[in-house]
Amino acid sequence: MLRFFPKFLQRFKGKKQPPAREEDTGGPSREPEARIEEPTRPLSNAQGEHTQAADNRVIAIALYPLHTTNRFILNFEKGDELIIEDDSDPDWYMACHLNEERRGFVPKSYLNLDRFGGEERWFFGNTNRADAERLLLQPENEPGSFLVRHSHAQGSYALSIKDIDPKTNEILIRHYKIRTLDRGGFFISPRNQFDTLKDLVEYYSNTDALCRILEQPCLRPHPAILDPLPNSRDEYEVPFESLEFFQTLGKGNFGEVFYGLWNGTVEVAIKRLISNGVQTDEFRREVAVMKAICHPKIVRLYAICTEREPFCIVMEYMCNGNLQHYLKTDLGKRLQLPSLVRICSQIADGMMYLEANNMIHRDLAARNILVGDGGIVKLADFGLARIVDEAIYVASGGKLPIRWAAPEAYTTGEFTIKSDVWSFGIALYEIFTHGGSPYSGMTNSQVSQLVTKQDYRMPKPSDPDCIDAVYEIMTMCWKKDPKDRPTFEFLYHFFTDFPVTSEASYREAE
Repeated sequence: MLRFFPKFLQRFKGKKQPPAREEDTGGPSREPEARIEEPTRPLSNAQGEHTQAADNRVIAIALYPLHTTNRFILNFEKGDELIIEDDSDPDWYMACHLNEERRGFVPKSYLNLDRFGGEERWFFGNTNRADAERLLLQPENEPGSFLVRHSHAQGSYALSIKDIDPKTNEILIRHYKIRTLDRGGFFISPRNQFDTLKDLVEYYSNTDALCRILEQPCLRPHPAILDPLPNSRDEYEVPFESLEFFQTLGKGNFGEVFYGLWNGTVEVAIKRLISNGVQTDEFRREVAVMKAICHPKIVRLYAICTEREPFCIVMEYMCNGNLQHYLKTDLGKRLQLPSLVRICSQIADGMMYLEANNMIHRDLAARNILVGDGGIVKLADFGLARIVDEAIYVASGGKLPIRWAAPEAYTTGEFTIKSDVWSFGIALYEIFTHGGSPYSGMTNSQVSQLVTKQDYRMPKPSDPDCIDAVYEIMTMCWKKDPKDRPTFEFLYHFFTDFPVTSEASYREAE
């Protein structure tokens, strides 16, 4: 019998559970339900008030329908109410359907636990301020787009609105605190109080009392099932038959990349590695280290398949491809300074994690940063330069990525976190030129000679989004002495605190 939270969820420890097998039943499995063998624990990840049944059970509302043949996943429709029985896993709830005695895993991103938000399109729950700005800044959201989210203060909410300055045409995100009354009810201005959040939103959708009238809810990225089920995520090696290959996504430094499914449920990117030089035992050891890395700004590695060559790595799928390509698309070209700054902040966040854990990337560039829905970006190909023999650590064309590598990296072969900082500066150049090529018009030989012999640095790009403060950060990353380059912690805080999207404090209603 499958053992649920929290006893069997011991990542990288103890005996491995056999992978879950799906039955080809043509619909949801109706096998007998597994039982919870451990006492449930109090829910801890929602700030708002829960809908509770008479026996104090926590009730969640489904924001989306979920239909799958995986017998361990609970199927439901949008608006269905589910009883949350355990939330100890970071990505999944154990839940039971309120009206039917069906139980299973449910992705947390599919549910809303706040009874005031319900299933409203504009309610974004535990989305923080930075993520609210990232979402609203997406080009698909017009001025007047808005969302309601939990505020940092327990039990309170915030209204975030996309605005545009009529004098400068600058895009801004405005934030308003929604306060609650002791007797129940909500208000932004004490003069106007409302029984529900819905009433508040409807009022400001028809009244010019904020920076602008609320027009339409922020577009919500449809959540995919990104993480393996708790009963299969610890699987180190998976059978080739568990992988389905649907579409070629491209070729990288280490082999070909495909879009596919793992266990018929999880959307994944499958890398089929170049075969020569890969040592199986070393490969498995390195992947074990990479698999243990779990950070929201680093692409997840799920599993490997080494039962046949070429070896496969199963990784998280990012729907919008690599950043270098995305910046050149119609949507990418529409990204302005605030959105570009948010991209840089996310990259620095992932690199700060590597820096804090004494790890290096070795191939940081826009082509190795992947873009998901809603403007999310994550570091990719981290560690593959160690998994594959150094002899085949090459860029397309058979040479080291001279245009991105720090001078000490290609003169001495030494890679450090400070050489990653140099590469980050080059990535900034790509980002703030919307995919421009570094050292355009020069050969690799000319680049290496100019950078190492003449201390040449690229001039400030002409793109209007590359303001002086951003170019100054680039040049700091390109200091000749690695010790003089900034840390990723500094870079993260620089871009996170960059004052381009909103005021430091909440606004008041007029």
